[in-house]
Amino acid sequence: MDAITAFFTDNLVYVFFFYGLAFFAMGLVVLLESGRASEFRFARAMLPLALFGLLHGLHEWAEMFQLFAAAKTGHVPANWEEAARVALLAISFLCLVAFGARLLPHAEERPLFGLRLVLLLGLIWLAAVGVVYLLYRPPAKALIVSADVLSRYSLAIPGALLAAWALLRERRDFHERGMSRYGQGLLWAGLAFLIYGVVGQIFTRTSLVFPSQTVNATLFLRTFGIPVQVLRGLAAIAIAFTLAAALRAFEQEGRVRLARANKLRLEAQKTALDAQERRANEVEALNVQLQATAQELSAMVEMARILASTMDLGRLLQNSLERIVNSFEGASCSLISLRQLDGRLKLTGVYRQPGAPEGSTEPELIAASAKAVESEGPVGVAWDGQVGVLVADSFAGGRSYRTLGVPLRAQERTLGGLALAALWQETSLRAEELNLLNAFAQQIATSVENAQLYGMLRQREGELEDLVRQLVNAQEGERQRIARELHDETGQKLTALAMGLAAVEANLAGEDTRGAAGLVRNLRGVADQAITELRKVMTNLRPSQLDDLGLVPTLRWYLREHAERHPGVRVELEADRLTRRLPSSVETVLFRVTQEALSNVVGHAHATLVTVRLTQERDSVCLEVKDDGVGFDSSAIGVPSPQARASGWGLVGMRERVALAGGEFAVQSQLGHGTRVTVEVPLR
Repeated sequence: MDAITAFFTDNLVYVFFFYGLAFFAMGLVVLLESGRASEFRFARAMLPLALFGLLHGLHEWAEMFQLFAAAKTGHVPANWEEAARVALLAISFLCLVAFGARLLPHAEERPLFGLRLVLLLGLIWLAAVGVVYLLYRPPAKALIVSADVLSRYSLAIPGALLAAWALLRERRDFHERGMSRYGQGLLWAGLAFLIYGVVGQIFTRTSLVFPSQTVNATLFLRTFGIPVQVLRGLAAIAIAFTLAAALRAFEQEGRVRLARANKLRLEAQKTALDAQERRANEVEALNVQLQATAQELSAMVEMARILASTMDLGRLLQNSLERIVNSFEGASCSLISLRQLDGRLKLTGVYRQPGAPEGSTEPELIAASAKAVESEGPVGVAWDGQVGVLVADSFAGGRSYRTLGVPLRAQERTLGGLALAALWQETSLRAEELNLLNAFAQQIATSVENAQLYGMLRQREGELEDLVRQLVNAQEGERQRIARELHDETGQKLTALAMGLAAVEANLAGEDTRGAAGLVRNLRGVADQAITELRKVMTNLRPSQLDDLGLVPTLRWYLREHAERHPGVRVELEADRLTRRLPSSVETVLFRVTQEALSNVVGHAHATLVTVRLTQERDSVCLEVKDDGVGFDSSAIGVPSPQARASGWGLVGMRERVALAGGEFAVQSQLGHGTRVTVEVPLR
């Protein structure tokens, strides 16, 4: 034992060399491996461990050079050299603490925890050095030795324990990734750190710090016969070799990741090829779809041109049906049915492809268009052997149809139906063609509505021209009547009055007062008659009661006058629900409508009973004039038939007068069932 002790004591410089070399090599290897991209937590904490190895190796070499210089030249280290060495030693141990702290549970969630722990232990070490100085007031050399010992107690031992525990925990991560044999190196490295930290750092230099006075390097040398630096060096060599073995796991991980990347690359290439093939198929399908869409757009543009070329409804429908048949391959015939005022459908237009069988599909087309109008949705006649079966809700892709029908809808209103038929048992219409037929139907519906409105406008303009002509004639006739009445009645009486006044003047000049008095009495009677006739004329122009008393009293007066003039017609007034005086313009409209309606009754209806009903709602007033006369065909209003021609312009005049007041005018009449005129005028 003495020989071994002497050997190691004499060659302690080499022990320090290999001791430092082991830690420096470990730090260098770990530093080189720390740049790898890895999924291990251990890889993300390797930099502090590498710094520990490099700094601690440099510290041991510094001690080696001190021993070498002392043996060769008797050099005694200065205090600043020793202080720098101890500071380097403390920093290396703090790096070891940082390594262990980075691998603590949930350390990644608390990134500042490791830094705080390092600062805390560093402050504890400095505080302990300060306490030794305050207690013992030692010389600088002794204080530096105490700082060396305290760094091993307060920094090296906790750091080694943390490192050992962290390495043992990371061994489970290696095991879970199928690298247990590399995790075995972490196990031995953790045990080597325990020996290095717990055993190697307890036996320190002799200092003022307890228990270094007894438990120190001298005790270890006497007990085991070798310097404690030999134990530390062996532990360092073990740590270096075991960590180097564990770090080979990164190479294995790299190979696994490379294999995985190659697999993913192959899968990506296969996916890219599949996607490229899929895109090629999609592009081909899109080209086909674009060609079909271009054809549909071209057909719709041509249809729009046709619809915009005329406002004549007949030509518009005929040209549209021809365009529809030519837009569908295999189509033979198409027709349009429009809804009339009474709600019935009327065949308005039909087009048959030249050479197509005549009449074979027309009943089926009429039925399909009627069904489309009734259901307000598309219908189809499907192939079923030789028989067509009408279906309304089965338009699955790929199915063939003999006939398709769609409604013509505009402004949420169904105007009629459009139907298209294929050639008889030679071709068929696909469900996919329904979209184009629907688009045509929408275009046609809008144009049909515009054409109908244009026709109504032209008719209305004609009616207004005739009405203006009638009004001018009526004005002239009324002027003639007023002039005749004023000339025949009032004018003659005023002439008689003037002549009588001249006779009175002559009698008064001859002082015949008795004769003058008789003439005055006669003249007063003539004047009263003239005033009465003048009032009658003014009342016929506009009753003063309408302005003074309101509508209801004026109607009662007028109906009494009417009954006196036409005793064969009984007129009843119902105006119980009128709650307040109406605006003057509204009263005028309702009175004139009543006048015109009663005039028509007397002139054309041959009625015995007329009911005038006046009701007032919150926002409107309604007038109804109903008779039990012979009636007429109300559909002839606007273009009067021979039966209604005499009263037709009176009805048109009433309608225009009500329209100017913002109201609604309606006439209901049937031959032999009387007539009802209804007017509703808003009060706001």
